Amino acid sequence: MIIYFDTVKRKRPVKEGGELVKLDWAARKVLKTVPIFPFDPDIEDDPNPRGNSRGGKGILISGNELFVGTYHSILVFDLDLNLKRKFSNNLFVNIHEMCFADENIWVSSTAIDCAVLVAPDGQTVKSWWPREETLLQEKYGLSPMDIDKTVDNRLLHIHAELSTKAHHTHLNSVVKSGPNTYVLLNKPGIVVQVEPVVKVVLEDPAIRGAHSPKISAAGDRLLLCSSIRKCIVVYDLENGKPVKQIALLDFPGIAKLYNAHPDQPFNQSIFVRGLEILDDQRILVGISPAAILEIDIQQNRLLDFFQYSPEVGDAVHGLAHKM
Repeated sequence: MIIYFDTVKRKRPVKEGGELVKLDWAARKVLKTVPIFPFDPDIEDDPNPRGNSRGGKGILISGNELFVGTYHSILVFDLDLNLKRKFSNNLFVNIHEMCFADENIWVSSTAIDCAVLVAPDGQTVKSWWPREETLLQEKYGLSPMDIDKTVDNRLLHIHAELSTKAHHTHLNSVVKSGPNTYVLLNKPGIVVQVEPVVKVVLEDPAIRGAHSPKISAAGDRLLLCSSIRKCIVVYDLENGKPVKQIALLDFPGIAKLYNAHPDQPFNQSIFVRGLEILDDQRILVGISPAAILEIDIQQNRLLDFFQYSPEVGDAVHGLAHKM
């Protein structure tokens, strides 16, 4: 099994802010790394120490191509990490997780609270804005963002700290299961179905600050990284009720890692982000310091883990695999 993951290196210059890594899981061997940073347009300065424009974001695999998000563009590599092309969109502002919708791609544009569906060349197919949704305005008191959607927004908000503003939902993931499309709004801690109808399917304080939702092959379970709580949470997607919680610090190896690399200002140790479902029993999980965990979710066992970096400020973001 080959694992692809990208990192965000916090408090670094933008061009040194992350890598894309190809890992042979069986051999625990890094096969190749390439630096990942947004370019064309370039970002010369980012005063936000938490990451922001640094490093790689979500990762998708389609055939022999790897789609890797940066702050404002999607880079397309072959499976040996050779860059083939890139595309962008005027609404790509701090990309996080992405998902395929047939030949198109749903992209979470986190800074401006937007989920945008783009064609393979980056052209907008449609978009969804939670703060303009009547249901969410009434339920959570949201107000629309003051934004001109027709202009190039990619660099307009780089210094704005929008995530700290009122009404910001931190829409950071889009995930599909059959005809249904869901988004994660991690600031209020809710998952919203946006297609074919709009409805709140899950609301739980445990997923405030969460990342990387994945839906089981059967379509009945939703798994998320409860990033701040250092755990994986599993919900029944039909009724929104919690099914299981896997606390990573319950694993002695991860507790030892945490004790050796404690939290730092702006850098949380064992910050959980990046999730892949391998089968009905096993998942891959990303953490900081940058490492990949293989977990048996049926028996709550840590099967193995690979530590890539000793730095707490180096965090896994996107995660994908190829058998």
